[in-house]
Amino acid sequence: MSARALVFILPFMISIVSVSSFAKLVIPTAMTTSDRQTALEALGYGTGAKLLGDPYPLGGYSGVEFGITDEIIPTSDISRLGSKATQQTETSYSVMTIGKGLYNNVDGFLQFGLSSTSESISNFGGQLRWGFYQAEYVPAFLSLVLSGSSTNFQNLIITNNQALDLITGINVDDVTLYLGAGQMRAQGTFVGGASGITDTSETLKENVSGSHFLAGVNLKFSKVFLAMQIDRYTQANYSAKLGFRF
Repeated sequence: MSARALVFILPFMISIVSVSSFAKLVIPTAMTTSDRQTALEALGYGTGAKLLGDPYPLGGYSGVEFGITDEIIPTSDISRLGSKATQQTETSYSVMTIGKGLYNNVDGFLQFGLSSTSESISNFGGQLRWGFYQAEYVPAFLSLVLSGSSTNFQNLIITNNQALDLITGINVDDVTLYLGAGQMRAQGTFVGGASGITDTSETLKENVSGSHFLAGVNLKFSKVFLAMQIDRYTQANYSAKLGFRF
């Protein structure tokens, strides 16, 4: 990719991150068991740690990666639950990621939520990636990704999730295309009490699990990269990441 393309794309992506991170999530009250499970499918699955980047290993112990990610969660189903909160189509939040080569083709990643003045969402998570196969005559690869994260939504819903995905892809010049599939499990705590959101006024827990499919593209500009990814759980989630790998 040319330096001229980088000059145009980077400010554009930065503006997307800075604007969309102010989307406001309105959580309904009086949620029943089925309401809580629907909310958990949207928020628990949607906040799973994303691959978002070059799936090739960082290159041993010396490899390091930094990035800023903006993630969009569809929330139209949530606005129809319980007390039927204000109509909303999506919410978004941003996270910072740090990656480090651990040993050979194994990498570890941590992510931390970036808070905003209009949204009370905190997030922490991580990934362990193992690039266990690379074809000898074509630029193709296979990786396993074990991930988990925890997210707090306004101290009303706390989610935890774990996922295991198999990733395959191909690299052509400065572009990497990848696909993946796996399983995800999410647990959610829904706060009760006078200002809570459950229909029984008790703090309750829910669990859901299901399949996870993803597709992404990673564009490299020397050491800087731009990654975009679609994750399919019960709904499609979209995310983008600006990063630096060295």
